[in-house]
Amino acid sequence: MSKADIVRLGMKLQAPLELTWSCYQGGDAPCGRCDSCILRANGFRDAGFPDPALPPREDPAKDA
Repeated sequence: MSKADIVRLGMKLQAPLELTWSCYQGGDAPCGRCDSCILRANGFRDAGFPDPALPPREDPAKDA
C-alpha cells in the first residue's frame, strides 16, 4: 500500500489526518522539511489532497 493509498483510505474513512504526523523533529507540529514530512506531503499530493497538518505555504511536496 502506497502513501497515496493510505491517504485515500484515510480520507474515505474521514480519519482525523490533521492530527497525525511522524516528523523526525518531534514537537507539537510537523516541521515540513524532514524526510518524513516530505514523504507524507508527497503521499497527499499524489492522492490529490492537501496535507491538512501543514499550512499550504509550507507544503514541501509543492517543491518536489
